[in-house]
Amino acid sequence: MARMFWLLALTLMVPPLAAQTTASGRWYRGNTHAHTLNTDGDSPPDAVVRWYREHGYHFTFITDHEFITDVAPLEALFGAAERFLVISGQEITQRVADSTHPDKWRQAHVNALGTTHVIRPLGERNIAVGSTVAATYRHHLHAIQEAGGVAQINHPNFRWSVPLGEMLGLPDSTLLEIWNGHPLVHNLGGSDGSGRAMPSVEALWDSLLTRGMRIWGVADDDSHSFRPEHAENADLARPGRGWVMVRADTLTVPAILRALRRGDFYSSTGVTLRDYQVAGDEIRIEVLQAADRRYRTEFIGSEGRLLAAVDGLTAAYRIGGGEGYVRARVTDSSGRRAWTQPVRLRH
Repeated sequence: MARMFWLLALTLMVPPLAAQTTASGRWYRGNTHAHTLNTDGDSPPDAVVRWYREHGYHFTFITDHEFITDVAPLEALFGAAERFLVISGQEITQRVADSTHPDKWRQAHVNALGTTHVIRPLGERNIAVGSTVAATYRHHLHAIQEAGGVAQINHPNFRWSVPLGEMLGLPDSTLLEIWNGHPLVHNLGGSDGSGRAMPSVEALWDSLLTRGMRIWGVADDDSHSFRPEHAENADLARPGRGWVMVRADTLTVPAILRALRRGDFYSSTGVTLRDYQVAGDEIRIEVLQAADRRYRTEFIGSEGRLLAAVDGLTAAYRIGGGEGYVRARVTDSSGRRAWTQPVRLRH
């Protein structure tokens, strides 16, 4: 039986402010969701960018609500070839009227990554009436594509807003926040005890992948709070809680956007992959040891089924042919994680 795989080859996570060169490209650490004083963040853009520059990131997007932050002055201050890059963007703050929801509307936010003009939400006060979440997604994703950007579906469990059915029409190469660092977005899902339940966003991701969709899983900050006096406040949306490791030819806006579109990255809340390769019918992972933490790698297939679990710094999985797709989740003994993108089997 012939098999074709989407191949990824992940290598050592780069040290702060330096990108490791490999035969297949370079690896850059970045954040895809950040806010400033230009909308609802607590700090000016230069403070936001400075935080990421000083904490070992290679790039950050600025994604204020219905506002495009001019990144040219920030690039002049903080940018450096192959070391740090600031990229423009927007969070489209869409709401959708729904009388059955306790809020009377659902939240359907989308990030437009790499765009340079504002994309307006639909409806008065950003509330689309007589529409659906799925319809607003279609509208905004088309606008983002036309603007040359990359679309990211944000925090579907925020205000328990987006059920699976509203995401079934998402096009391939859409990004989905499977882990958002904001403390109010319910990454893990939950039930209210009366039969109203929402799965975790990771489980939603598996449901989409099981249906044959090619959706890339993102971890990011959704950062709003950068003031030093709030550094230990877990109830605020602080930076440094989730990121992506992107493989690109160079640290430029076009190269980063291309890598995000093709899913050439992994996501993390603190676990570093030393290596991840697909060779023939085998997936191999090596984790970079941090302190005395212990690690478990889980290989996951169609319907979120656990295919295998391996403890230690190295793990391998031999693909049998009936998995549909295979992705890996690595968890350390402190609860930090890394997620690889799905390797899909084609017959």
